[in-house]
Formats: sequence, structure tokens, C-alpha cells
Amino acid sequence: MSIARLARDRKRQLGQFLTPAETAAAIVKNLTILPTYRILEPSFGEGAFIFALLEALAPSIPHADIPAWCQEHLFGSEIDAAAYTQFMQRAQAAGLGAIAGNLEHGDFFTWMPPGIDRAAATDRQRYFASRLESFDLIIGNPPFGGSIHPRIQDELDALFGVRHGRKIKKETYAFFIVKSVDLLKPGGRLVFICSDTLLTLPTMTGLRSWLQGNCAVDISEVPGSFSDTNQDLILLQLTKQPSRPRRVTVFGAEVAVAEIESTPNMSWKVNGDLARYFTGVTVGDRMIATSGMTIGNNELFLRPIRQGGLEEPYEFGFGQQLITVQHELARARLGQVAPRRLKEVAAQEAQGTVQQVITWQKLDKPRRIELPHPDYCFYNKATARIGYSAPEWVIFWRDQGSYVYRFKKNGNWYLHGVGGLKYFGREGLTWSLIAPRLYVRYLPPGYILDSGAPCAFLREGVEPEELYFVMGWALTDLCNRILKEVLNHTRNIQSKDFERLPYPVWVEPERKEQAVRAVAALIALAQTGHAVSFKSSEVRRLNELYEWRSDFLPGIHRNEPTLPQMALF
Repeated sequence: MSIARLARDRKRQLGQFLTPAETAAAIVKNLTILPTYRILEPSFGEGAFIFALLEALAPSIPHADIPAWCQEHLFGSEIDAAAYTQFMQRAQAAGLGAIAGNLEHGDFFTWMPPGIDRAAATDRQRYFASRLESFDLIIGNPPFGGSIHPRIQDELDALFGVRHGRKIKKETYAFFIVKSVDLLKPGGRLVFICSDTLLTLPTMTGLRSWLQGNCAVDISEVPGSFSDTNQDLILLQLTKQPSRPRRVTVFGAEVAVAEIESTPNMSWKVNGDLARYFTGVTVGDRMIATSGMTIGNNELFLRPIRQGGLEEPYEFGFGQQLITVQHELARARLGQVAPRRLKEVAAQEAQGTVQQVITWQKLDKPRRIELPHPDYCFYNKATARIGYSAPEWVIFWRDQGSYVYRFKKNGNWYLHGVGGLKYFGREGLTWSLIAPRLYVRYLPPGYILDSGAPCAFLREGVEPEELYFVMGWALTDLCNRILKEVLNHTRNIQSKDFERLPYPVWVEPERKEQAVRAVAALIALAQTGHAVSFKSSEVRRLNELYEWRSDFLPGIHRNEPTLPQMALF
């Protein structure tokens, strides 16, 4: 987690979107809540759910008995001091000031039920040795996208980061859910307002898998609206029952667990219509997808192409800079450097050791440079064009990129890696990272890759024609429907999303050859400057070539292991 993230405004850092009172009341109204229940609200904010619960229980508990009931049955934590103060003021005004005994100001990740040593909250051995299953109902609106304190990140990852052999994303609401399920009694119920990213996002695959193996899952709409966020929300209801048959219900429709498990991301949005396409063979069996690099200073190295050339405003060179502990700390993740490395840097500083750095000086008048030129390579930035797009940018790449690499190496920790390096200059496919669908286009050889435009390249030994066949598939409405409804319904189309797409084994050889020829013609047409769109007849034709035909499935059965280099031509 970066220092920048920790320095965000406090509301975003906490992942805080307070629940409207009417929303909390509508949710509680639909629940069966008995006075005997032990209830936990792990991030109660200003108390929307607390007051809704007390209102629902009012017919069963006399007003004078509420403080005593709360001491035995109602627990919670709230990390934000301002929200906690608001809650306390409201409780005092309602004559309920004494209810706050178990409703604490603190971090849920360091909280444990009464009778359990708080040190167990961040100690793996103590945590799993404790009597965790304490609550009949856990309800609330856990933080979304908040920052986990660096001091306990690693400890929490050891507790919640892996379940049943699958990775759980290190994210506040994911870890909130895992810990809360741990704290439920068998038969207990969790009711959380959550981001709808829980439904399909690949990074939540492990969480979905674990939840459906331990709980009956029910997803529904959240009543009311949130003015604090434009994030799409869902109401997650879990009933802890690991020994029962698994059940997942999404917006009133039960989703077959076998169909969920047929998808590579354990999607809760798959349905019978789309499940048949997940045969076990994926695009990732033929192609490997990757992101590009983050430069760190685009203005310094990137140039727009103008009339077959560019204007170069800088003169580049190399210089030297003293190595210092201060500089090492400034560019480190969270300002933390391993003691051994810190000792090495301190020794280098004491000896006056220098490191190579790049230098640049702005010219009085930019130099005109015609392309092609050995100091510049085409740079693959994102665009909404499909089929093919003529290069619009170049990157200063003198000496095989040594100036860019040196600049990155001397910069902050997140610049040190070079994503997709071994694929630089290769022929492949590319698309925009942020988009409503796959804007796929052909990527000719020779490009340097940008992080904003993921790319995919043929795996070793795969026939060259597969590049065109996969590109045609990625341009179809069906492929994009599968992508957006099942694999990742957000606008962020990662490289792994592309690899998870089902490979169209249902297309027989004759149609496949037609598709390859059609895509080759489409690329050639786009390279002449013709504007190709999803409404173009050449693209619409692809929908017919890749449509499902049940009469051709060449011995492929769902989830059957397949050979990545199976001959298809």
C-alpha cells in the first residue's frame, strides 16, 4: 500500500460511506431478530444499523431494559472518532447513553469478542485457537477500498489472506467479511452492504469460492440510495452452514454451483445460457496477456507524431548523483527500507559513492526529427479504435531504452518494474484498459508497451493464425457479453480477464478459416485508413462466424484438461 493512498482524504482512506437511516431500517425490517441473539456491528459509523436494530427490538425489550440488554447482546466497533462521537451524541439525546459499553471506538481488525485476548486479533496461532463463533447476527456496511494500517497488514494477510488454498484479496471489505464469518455461530447470519465487485471481479475469486463452500449465499438489491458514493452496491446475506448443500442466489435466481465452478473466476453472475461456453478451454491456453510499463514522466519521454515526425524539446545525457539514505527512504514503499539494505546505503553514503542518473536540458527551440529514427520507437497508448490504429506516439528509446530504464530505476519503488518487457516489439493484440467493452486491435511488431493498454501474445508453438482467430472472437458481441456479465462487469479490463475468456471450441474448422480470413481483411481495411466500428458490416459478420452451434463440439467436455497447443488447423 502506498504512502499516497494513506495520505488520501480521511473519508476515502477509511473506505467510509455512511448508511442512510432509511436504508438501514429497510434492511433490518426484513430480518428475523430475536432478543436472545448476540449481534455484532463491526463498523457502526454514526449508528444507523444500531438504532434500526433497537427500533426493531423495541416491542420485545422495554426501554428501561435496553442498556442491560446491550451489555449482553450488542457489540461493535467504529474506527472513525468523528462518527463515533456523532453516535454517542445521538444515543445521549435518545436517553440511551448507557448502551455504549460494548460499542467501542477502535479498529475491527484489532477487535475480538469479550473473553478473548485482543492480542489474538493479529496473531495467527492465538486467533485460530480462540473460541471465535460468538454471534447470531453480524450486520453493517464494511469499509470499501479503505486502507489497512501498515503495522498490521502482514499479520492480517496471514489470518485472512488464504482460505482453502485460495488467495483472498488484501482489501478492507474482503477481510471484514472473512473475519465476520469466522465470528458467526453455525446457523448465524451475516448481512452486509457491499460493493458489487464481489460478484465477478477476478481478485475476489478466492473469497467467492470460500463463501459458497461455507455459507448459503443470497445477493439482493440495497434498498434506498447512497449520496456518498456512485459505486454500485449489493446486499450480501450469508447463512453459515458448511455442512449443508451449497446454495447461491443472485437477485432472486438460484445459480448452479457447478456452473459457477465452470468459470475461471468462480463468477456469481453466470447463468445457464452463458455457462455452456465455459468448456474448460480458455483464450489463455493460446495467448498470454500482459500489461506494459509505467514511465513515471510521460512528458519527458513521449512525443506525439506530427506529419511523419516529432518535435524533440530536450537534450538528454548521463550524470552522477550521491547515494544517500534520505533518498533511499524517500523512494521506498511506505518509507520503509530493510535494515540490511539501509546499512548498505549508509555505508555507500559515508564513502561518497555515486550512482548514474539521466540528465535533460530544455532546448531553446525543439528539434524536428523525421521518423523512422533509431532513437524512437512506436508507443502503444490506449485508443477506442478497433481492428487497427496507426501509431500516434513514440517514446524516446535511445540505446534500447537505457535512458528510460535508468530514470525508472532511480525513481520511486513502483517505477522499478518494467511490465511486459519480454514482449516489447512483438506482434500481438491490444485493447484499452478502461472501457465498456474490448476495443481490440492488431498490434504490429516494434511497439513499446504502455500500462494503459494491455496486450496479448501467442504462446510458444501456437499457430500464427490463432492471433486473428482470437481477435475475431474478441470483437464479437457474444464474447463481450461473457466478459461483462460473467468475468468482470467493471470497466477495468485487465490482462488476466482476457486470458479467462472461453476459447471458441464450438467453431468448426470451416467457419474458423472463414473467421481468420475475415479478420485479416478487416485489419487490411483498417490499415488503409478506413474507420472500422462495431456497426461495420465486416465486424457484424464475425458474430455469425462465432455463434454457438451445438452440433460441433470436438470431444471437448466442460473442465476436461486440454493441450494448450492442440492443432486446430
